[in-house]
Amino acid sequence: MKWVGWISFFLVVIGLAVGGFFLASSFNRDTFLFKEVELLDYNDYTLNDFVEQDVICKNEKCTFKDKDVIFTISEVKELGPQDVTLKLEYEGENFEKTFHVDVVDKKKPEIILNETAIIVDLNEKIDVASYITEVKDNYDTLNADDIEIENNVDLKNPGDYEIVYTIKDSSGNIGKSILKVKVKGDREVTSSKDDKKEEVVKEKIALNYSVSGLFSDSGTLLQGKTQSLVNKDIEIGWDSTFKVKASIDAKGKVGLIVSNKEITGNELEAFNGALPQIDAKEVKTNETASFEYTFNKEGTYYVSVIVWDEDNQVVVKKDFCLHLSVPDEVKDMKITTEDKGSYLVIDCDYIGGGDNTYYFIVAITDSDDPKAGSEEIIVTEDNEIRLYYTSGYYYNLAGMLVTENEDLVMMKTLKVQK
Repeated sequence: MKWVGWISFFLVVIGLAVGGFFLASSFNRDTFLFKEVELLDYNDYTLNDFVEQDVICKNEKCTFKDKDVIFTISEVKELGPQDVTLKLEYEGENFEKTFHVDVVDKKKPEIILNETAIIVDLNEKIDVASYITEVKDNYDTLNADDIEIENNVDLKNPGDYEIVYTIKDSSGNIGKSILKVKVKGDREVTSSKDDKKEEVVKEKIALNYSVSGLFSDSGTLLQGKTQSLVNKDIEIGWDSTFKVKASIDAKGKVGLIVSNKEITGNELEAFNGALPQIDAKEVKTNETASFEYTFNKEGTYYVSVIVWDEDNQVVVKKDFCLHLSVPDEVKDMKITTEDKGSYLVIDCDYIGGGDNTYYFIVAITDSDDPKAGSEEIIVTEDNEIRLYYTSGYYYNLAGMLVTENEDLVMMKTLKVQK
């Protein structure tokens, strides 16, 4: 019995060892099984589309049994039949397979509207294109001109309507967005000479506006219409100017106000000077008033295009909230000069860069001055870069913006001749 026990023990040990060996061997050999992939959605696939195992993918990171899977999928640039190669590494093992697939686009394009529902008054005009903010597609380059607009709104009759925006990409996918429109308004019934009843609509002051400079926007607002803020994130440039053209269909006053706090209406009376502003202008019916306001630093600004009536009461107001910021990367630079008589001070202004530190360097690239190679021509004195020029000669200069590690960020050229 003792021998049987020992034999049983050794058999169990050997069985476990052999079983464990084959288990490990099988695991290493068949960790990943590949699917038979024939179709692949363009720009919408993960590792799960290629392997049989239950791989968990979040963003671009994938795990299998709580361990990372390192993988690359060859780039897919176009639609149609092509080879796609998958390479992956898991627990020290490498796997590779090439799939012959037909890459297709099944994703619908998107139309982004700045409103989902609006309320208008009877006979008010609707600029249907002004509600289009953006068009997105995963493959094609589409824009607002590719959109078909079905306007079913009857502005002569109160009711609920829809404006349907549709767009089709090159693969036949159709995207759709709907703007719900409620037409409201009271009608007065009067008697004509022949005692027939006719409907008369009360007219209200309408503001027609167009915006350019920082961004484009346009539309028509009717007195009493509630408008939400238009929010825009804008990177400051050399000419961060907000330009407005506005006209009204009655005599009145049109103005533009800019503030670093929200403009609610209480502070609008008689332009009390508490806010950065551009003076209002008296306009006659359908006259155009133009305004400009230039921003020189980042921050959040509230802008209102306002119409006052003859009693100096605000009757129409269109609001914008502009978030101006300096870009993190250097977008542009310009070289400025100041002539001091015997020398020229050379300086640099640049847009962007955030909180990074940059240095400005100037070098002569070409000159007919025999002394151009001398170290006395371009010098740094009193934190100024100075060019000690000689009248009658020209100097081709290169101004370079560099990092603390002397990496070149941007370069501009300048020709000087005195």
